[in-house]
Amino acid sequence: MRNQIIEIGGPEAISPNDVVRIFEEATGRKFEVQNVPEEALQAQRASATDPMQQSFAALMLYYAKGDPIDMSRTTKDFPIRLKSVRDYAKSVTAGR
Repeated sequence: MRNQIIEIGGPEAISPNDVVRIFEEATGRKFEVQNVPEEALQAQRASATDPMQQSFAALMLYYAKGDPIDMSRTTKDFPIRLKSVRDYAKSVTAGR
């Protein structure tokens, strides 16, 4: 998979806001969400001085757009069993 983009997500195509909502339901608490303006993230990416900073800035910019991640291609290339965010949230919040 050298020089390839690998989408990483779960078995469902859900947005970052959906993930927050699922964890709010699992914990019974409301989370404070702070949104960074896309312009600030674009400026951070433009001023990045090395590939790692550029990658993280690009990742944050992509994440800020709130698009769900479709894992169909990734699971075709890597036939692994994925856990849903809802199941993961239940497992890490059980007994709290």
